[in-house]
Amino acid sequence: MVLPPVRQQRGGTVICFTGDSEGNALREHSRWSLAPFESLASRVVLIDWSDPRRDEQLLEALSGPVWFAASMFGLGQEISVTNGHESGNYWSVFGIPFVRMFGDLPAYFPDRHVAAFPNSINFYGDPVQTAFYNRWFSSPALAITAPPLVLDRIPTQSLDLSSKKTGRILFPKNGNSVDRLTRYWHESLPESVADALDAMAEESTQWARLNGRPRFDDLVVSYFAAIGLDVGANRPLLCFLVAQLDDYLRRFKSRMIAEALLDLPVIIRGRFWDHVDFSGKRAIYDPDSDAASTRDLIDQAPAVIDMSPNTQDIPHDRVRRAIGRCTAFLTNRMACFDGVGMESKRFTFDFSPESIHDLVEQYVLRPSDAVELGMEQSRVFLARYRDECYAEALATVVDLCALRIGERPRGTQDFVVFPPASYG
Repeated sequence: MVLPPVRQQRGGTVICFTGDSEGNALREHSRWSLAPFESLASRVVLIDWSDPRRDEQLLEALSGPVWFAASMFGLGQEISVTNGHESGNYWSVFGIPFVRMFGDLPAYFPDRHVAAFPNSINFYGDPVQTAFYNRWFSSPALAITAPPLVLDRIPTQSLDLSSKKTGRILFPKNGNSVDRLTRYWHESLPESVADALDAMAEESTQWARLNGRPRFDDLVVSYFAAIGLDVGANRPLLCFLVAQLDDYLRRFKSRMIAEALLDLPVIIRGRFWDHVDFSGKRAIYDPDSDAASTRDLIDQAPAVIDMSPNTQDIPHDRVRRAIGRCTAFLTNRMACFDGVGMESKRFTFDFSPESIHDLVEQYVLRPSDAVELGMEQSRVFLARYRDECYAEALATVVDLCALRIGERPRGTQDFVVFPPASYG
């Protein structure tokens, strides 16, 4: 396919690439993440990478100026072009900033976080992820933490509060077995590495890390420093070990929540819960994980249960989706809830079975209180997490990226070498 030359312009078309994913989460999250730009850009175009009409849709999207391109995990960033004397990465040749959106530590799929061209922007969901990138990756991508964005918003006039009061509290989370992960360590990795992971995993479940900021890279580096090895000098090895521990703690926490809920009349919805025995329990297991159809269940639920992905500073996407649907959220205690104008003990638990069970049971017994809590949370957090703050942050980093790779601005002092990327 021959792609046309294109001009970068603020307010032009925003192009977002999506694709197949578990429960269609990639498509839904891409749409939610760029919704604030629908009023700022000439248009927002979502192109499904698996759609046979993909090339046709891309050509049409490139028919006018482009503000920026975006995708989860950098999908679509590798498009190349040969155009007269110019060849290489399409986005780089024509100076189009490419925003790569991530919701996990760069230890997961680390190759996707590396900047293959200077107009890459890494947009992370929490400061701990941005900090990890800045500490361990030397590639030149601009990295920014996304301000909190309320997702999948519903008009308040369409709420059916009476049905919520008779619904079941929902825990929409895919599960995974801790035992299966540790078995992989001992069956597939060198014995010394498996033993080291066991020891570090055990340390990660201590109270401070379980309920705070785990900082797995510090844990890994200090563990191996005791035998005189600087693991931090080898990024692929560090990322592998950090990803194992991060995955372990998520599995550990999600299992704790599920087991704490088994004797309560809630819905646990998602895949990979075969390691939990639901037989004879009051909790209902729903193996579906479709992100779009979960919307109806959220609307019918008095509350949604969530857990953060080992983060503390930005509410997780399920929390921000509950806010958008005016449904109460019950989640682990996080620093981001301090000083918000609500008593966070009303909707947060510590990672202990008793704390989880007691908080959820409170609202199972009094669903009307849960409905009132959800309305209050929505009022408080919609005022706190404004679309324009999110959009302006992303627009600003796109502007900086365009400046970094663009032509010399008229009137720039002669002591400034341009473009800055030429000596970065």
